[in-house]
Amino acid sequence: MIRLLAPLAAILALALPAKAERVVADLSTGIIAISSNFAGASVSLFGVIERDAQTVSRASRYQVVVVVTGPPQDVLVQKTERRFGIWMNGAGERFPAMPSYYAILASEDSRHLVEEEDGPARGLSLAKLGADDGTREELRAALASQRARLGLYVEELDAVRMLTPNFFRTSIPLPSVVSDGTYTVTIRLFADGVVLDTEELSFFIAKTGYEQSLFDLSRHQPLIYGLVAVTLALVTGYVGGVVFRRN
Repeated sequence: MIRLLAPLAAILALALPAKAERVVADLSTGIIAISSNFAGASVSLFGVIERDAQTVSRASRYQVVVVVTGPPQDVLVQKTERRFGIWMNGAGERFPAMPSYYAILASEDSRHLVEEEDGPARGLSLAKLGADDGTREELRAALASQRARLGLYVEELDAVRMLTPNFFRTSIPLPSVVSDGTYTVTIRLFADGVVLDTEELSFFIAKTGYEQSLFDLSRHQPLIYGLVAVTLALVTGYVGGVVFRRN
């Protein structure tokens, strides 16, 4: 039975039409190491748009939209409220699986795809990230605004440079406060408002050295981590007291 199905699958694969236009892309690096002096980084993305021999050149230009998504996090957003004359955090709302990092980068002629309400890439914009059209919209917008100030949420609709009609490049900005984990890069190729192809890449951010050792210790041996932290605090306080007494 399996022997009969294998040739049939091969025939069907040959019968399927190949993509007339496709994206071939790569990143400048696949791993970024975070150490104690990490001040941010930038990952370069290069891509080329290939056409098969039977495809006629388009009169309209290609448009490229790149979305970078970091590891998901459950986030609690609380609104400050005044109670009994004191400002306090309210109960708040929890947003599950929000990306720790999110960037949408587009070629300069792709702005309408993202900004117009009926645009084919509108759902990728920061304005729609985590939106549910409910009472939580104010808190969701506050979360997006806060992360945008930290450089964790980025929307640059002219960041992809079309160096030629078929060749593009962009840079993915990463602030010093990025989380470690796997980052997914999704490239969408548009023409005349239609998605022609999608390519997906990824890179990994990892803590290294002393920071990684402390992180692992805090997660896997929290009691030992706490004792070490208290001991270091006591030793530091004692040494500081001795130095100041001598002065």
